[in-house]
Amino acid sequence: MLFARTIRILYRIHYFLLGRPTIQKIVNKAYMADEKYLAKEYKKRLGKTIDLDHPRSFNEKSNWRKIHDRKEIYTSMVDKYLLKGIVAEKVGAQYAIPLIGVWDKPEDIDWENLPCQFVLKCNHAGGVAVCRNLQDFDRQCAIATLNRRQRTDYYIKHREWPYKDVRRRIIAEEYVGENLIDYKNYCFNGKVRYTFVWKNHSKESGFKPRAYFCGAYDRQWKKTEIELDYPSEDIVIEKPVCYEEMINVAEKMAEGEIPFVRVDCYIIENRVYIGEMTFFPWGGFQKFKDEKWDMVLGDMEKLPGIDV
Repeated sequence: MLFARTIRILYRIHYFLLGRPTIQKIVNKAYMADEKYLAKEYKKRLGKTIDLDHPRSFNEKSNWRKIHDRKEIYTSMVDKYLLKGIVAEKVGAQYAIPLIGVWDKPEDIDWENLPCQFVLKCNHAGGVAVCRNLQDFDRQCAIATLNRRQRTDYYIKHREWPYKDVRRRIIAEEYVGENLIDYKNYCFNGKVRYTFVWKNHSKESGFKPRAYFCGAYDRQWKKTEIELDYPSEDIVIEKPVCYEEMINVAEKMAEGEIPFVRVDCYIIENRVYIGEMTFFPWGGFQKFKDEKWDMVLGDMEKLPGIDV
């Protein structure tokens, strides 16, 4: 009786503060069956009905994998902290951005033992806090920003199950520069087929930079006609000097019967660094301006038990 009464009281408090629609939305996100939730989100975000029984497009296959391809190693691969150990084991520690420190929450950051320049990140979510000079760095703003990012739950939001069991932490990495180009290598069944290039424009504040899509390049570094429904810059990116090294590193990271994974790399002073890995670009709802590319990429991905 006491438990039931407590639940009713809490519900009334939340109803007063948030309203019934918000409460229902939270409940649906947390407890709706994965298949039903993904079908609803797919329709809302892409305007189409998803076929999870016979997935064909890239986005359909991404959402199929959320339910049917759940290797334990994926949870470590999406964890930016644990990924560094996997990188060291698979390709060598030199391909990981050096780690300075790790803490459970922003309030635990050991400011006194940090260098003048560094970058703070949540190990499970996007966004950064760049410190260019520790003496001028707004620590309280960084703590508040990281706290917001640390509350991000990609499992509830998109059913990206590898994030469900990630122990959320804050990491500090060496400062390696800004306005970086992000080379997102799309690996299908262990092979890089396209590199989607994004150019970051750093903000004066040092927080999450603005990213612009600069085109997708094939294995011969020929710019394709792939366009995304996101902010873009119509420029040509020169083929990196260490392009083949980057491809080799990405494919080694994608080994192990992985239908698809995106290996994101930076190239700084002709050195390759792995930034992160993700299994569901844009949460499994990537928007192409021409939907044929959703099918083209889908045809490249072979799912176990589906594509033979």
